[in-house]
Amino acid sequence: MRAPDVPELGVAQIVAAFERRVGAVCPDEGDLAIRTLRRLTPADWTLEWYLPWWLGHSFRVDPSVAAQLVLSNVLGLVSVRLQDDLLDGDVPAADLDGATRLSAALFDDALVVYRRHFDEASLFWPFLERSMAEWRRASTAEGPLRWAELSRRGAPLKIAGFATCLLADRRDSWELVERCIDHALLALVRYDQVRDWEDDLRADRWNAFVATISPFPQTPANRERNRATVLAGLLMGGAAGAEFARIRADAVRAACSATELDCRPLAAHLSDYAERTAAQGVEVEAHYRIAADRATTLIFGTSASRT
Repeated sequence: MRAPDVPELGVAQIVAAFERRVGAVCPDEGDLAIRTLRRLTPADWTLEWYLPWWLGHSFRVDPSVAAQLVLSNVLGLVSVRLQDDLLDGDVPAADLDGATRLSAALFDDALVVYRRHFDEASLFWPFLERSMAEWRRASTAEGPLRWAELSRRGAPLKIAGFATCLLADRRDSWELVERCIDHALLALVRYDQVRDWEDDLRADRWNAFVATISPFPQTPANRERNRATVLAGLLMGGAAGAEFARIRADAVRAACSATELDCRPLAAHLSDYAERTAAQGVEVEAHYRIAADRATTLIFGTSASRT
């Protein structure tokens, strides 16, 4: 996960600091905060945890400040996750009021480190507002959406990246950092959409991967028609392989930008993600090819293997 010359991020220390901050700003919701954090592990939310640490090291930001940015990211990540859950109706009734209070309190606390380092005239504050506005629009919008619009649900990730550029006096590097993040977010959202397409159809949530295959509106009345069309594309049309190739391409573009930034751990993580998802795509494509061959053999007595 990290290059040999990058100090290890003290995840346990960050978690302990998170617990202290929750105890200070919203003590009655400590259990909800920890339950939410457990869903947002560094293994699954690597960029949210590690981006300011890796970028900070590459840009020679004081490690203690970089660690504060990581803590801010974790506070903000839990806040945004709770807001997403509230919007999706995924919060139990007993937790509704607590989730609302906790999300607001953690977001405000996540800004403490930025108030410490940036005055009111700083470029950081309008950037923060734009990023959160993008997230709100993308999170509340309903499909059909373009891929770039979907990826804006990850806009809060850019906040710590932009702050790191300002703290390191590397404002000129932001364009490249943003390009890296944009491609990474596209890869991640593509992966989420292809992974979750069946769950989304069952829940009547619009899914971009479904929209690339099926021309039918994603309404409850078309649920089974959309499911059959997507399965046909997966079984006979190579849809899985094509989508995983797009995921890999975006991850590779992100890794190339990280290499240009000389941020080796970020480049290594993104390159690894590109290759792991490509390998998964081969497995998924093979799974559907075998299923198609078996079905065709049962029905027609001959293989349907594609060339």
